[in-house]
Amino acid sequence: MPRNRIAKMGLGCLIVFGAGHLALAAALILAPAVPQPNAPGDLVGLVLENTLTHRLPPRYVTFGTVFARGQLPSGNGITAIIGGVAEPAQIDVKNRYPDGSVLFGLVTLKTPPMGSGADAPVMLRAVPAVPAGPLAILPALRNHDITVTLALKRAGLPTRYLTIDAAKWFASAQAARQTSPWLAGPLVSGARISRRIRGSLRLVLDLRAYASGGVEADIELDNDIAMGKTGGAETYGITIAQNGKPVFARPSIHQFQYQDWHTIVRSGGRVPINVVHDVAAMERIGIVPAYDLAIGMPRAELLRDLKDITAPSWDAPLAVNDVTQYMPMTGGRGSIGPTTAANAVWLITQNPVAAEYALGQADAAGAVPWHFFDPKTGEFVTTADVPDLWTDSRGGPGSYTTGLTQHVDGKTGWTADIAHEPDLSFIPYLLTGRRYYLDQQNAEADYSEIGQWPATQARNKGEGIIAGPSEQVRGAAWSLREVADAAYIDPDGSPMRGYFQQMIANNMAYLKRNIPAWTRQEGEAYGYIVGTYGDPATIPPWQQDYFATTMATMARQGVPGAADVLHWEDHFLAGSVLNRGNGFNPRNAITYNLGVYDPKTKRDYKTWAEIEQATRAAGQDDGDGWSHSNGDYGMTRLAALASLYNATGSSTALRAYDWVLHSGAPYTDVAGLQSTPQFWIVPLPPQKPH
Repeated sequence: MPRNRIAKMGLGCLIVFGAGHLALAAALILAPAVPQPNAPGDLVGLVLENTLTHRLPPRYVTFGTVFARGQLPSGNGITAIIGGVAEPAQIDVKNRYPDGSVLFGLVTLKTPPMGSGADAPVMLRAVPAVPAGPLAILPALRNHDITVTLALKRAGLPTRYLTIDAAKWFASAQAARQTSPWLAGPLVSGARISRRIRGSLRLVLDLRAYASGGVEADIELDNDIAMGKTGGAETYGITIAQNGKPVFARPSIHQFQYQDWHTIVRSGGRVPINVVHDVAAMERIGIVPAYDLAIGMPRAELLRDLKDITAPSWDAPLAVNDVTQYMPMTGGRGSIGPTTAANAVWLITQNPVAAEYALGQADAAGAVPWHFFDPKTGEFVTTADVPDLWTDSRGGPGSYTTGLTQHVDGKTGWTADIAHEPDLSFIPYLLTGRRYYLDQQNAEADYSEIGQWPATQARNKGEGIIAGPSEQVRGAAWSLREVADAAYIDPDGSPMRGYFQQMIANNMAYLKRNIPAWTRQEGEAYGYIVGTYGDPATIPPWQQDYFATTMATMARQGVPGAADVLHWEDHFLAGSVLNRGNGFNPRNAITYNLGVYDPKTKRDYKTWAEIEQATRAAGQDDGDGWSHSNGDYGMTRLAALASLYNATGSSTALRAYDWVLHSGAPYTDVAGLQSTPQFWIVPLPPQKPH
């Protein structure tokens, strides 16, 4: 069933009839409390919420879960403590720490019977692993008879009809060993099959079979094959049937090359269970930004989201779902930040409306034409495949690069941009474990490399350098964010994980090589990343904030050298706030532009006093007010300093954070924080030793 219809029947009912915090009745929406470990073997707590106004029988749910280092050692399985009773649970491990303990896995369990709007607290507990054979997928598929019929259209030609039986296709692929496993255990098994339809269009099925006998099919139409002899837009109709009854139909879809979309078909209908995660534990691990979870979000914010997700167009194939299509558009917006505002609100509130809205935007990531798939490798095309590839419309011999064999069509309605790319898919994959969202994360991370002007890449055989003088610092920040997150969360041993890890290692080596020269160049105020943006005589300090939040994430992910870069950045980010005694106005730490270079003498300013004078001369000085800091620059600096402190424990960063927090700068009060939640990062309290 489409998501918006569930929202109308379920989440909408909660607004009408009321069911505790799910009803959005309070002025501020806070995340429900989750159980905390208090017994031997306890790992992490969560809460299952029935989002409907009627009783639900037991159902199976699968979701993503993160564990702290050493919590779940190799050789252990899990059980779910629900109502004081140990219930079976399955974990499919995707990532491990270097010591072999589990970092990230997909958890499957059976929900208890739940009354209208009821909650069920759950504690996941470690138990010795018990070998168990995986469920067979094929028998369940045969019982539910899922078919996909495509009506393929071409101008001047008769419509070509193609019907694909999921069970028959899976049986053939299984016999030929052409399935890609994803889940395997006694509660659920899952695997992927895919095939080329024509041109650049592929059909992908992620299939699951549950112990209840139910099945689930995530059905993707991916028009994303790149660098082939044929390709281009496709027009087709689609009907998905189950046991002979249509459950999804669209008479005509026009899909440009490099766009993907998906829909999910379930034999028992959608499971209307909201999984409330322990976000505070995730923050302590460092896998998500350290958002302030205690203040909550205004009710009006989630009511706006509810209105959007119940609109008829929300679930349409290739829907935009409130994602900014013209990404180069200037100005602050919810899609720009360490993650999107939608994902931040989901993390902060754990509300089902926020979850639906954020997942809808992750679905929309498929519509962005930045998917460049190589059927030869079964992965996205990378700089390892084509070192000088540039997916820009200017790519090709005229720019001394290799361009796409079919360029991105200018009529897609989308304009992707490295400097403004949103983080649409990482949090959705982390919280759901759904493979489609991992695909979207990898596609965007790949675009973050091959969408860059590849002069450095071409000269260095695909080294994939993102940061540096030829790139905007904000573009480097958001591109590194995507690549680093993919390198961190792609399944262990996967080709894309290895590729992205190498790209991150190359970029860290580049920074290590260049920081000594940048330190000499920048003098007393050293610590800002060199890049290009507008006036060459100035730098925008808010872009340095962006870069620091990304580097802090990488440091907490354990990327070698990231903490060293952060310590170097600390000198500028905290120093620009704390150097009043050296002639620098701390309000200018969060101004729009800082003067750092004299174009007449071709000389970098090397003291805080010189930078202050140049900033004043350029009309960018804030003086005793905030005339040049009337955006969210105070908040971005708070986010940078808090992130820096959380990653390194820097006392100077904490002192600078305290000054900015109490400075009266715009967007540093509660109302400002709630209006820009993606930058709502705060210092974490010191963790107690285990």
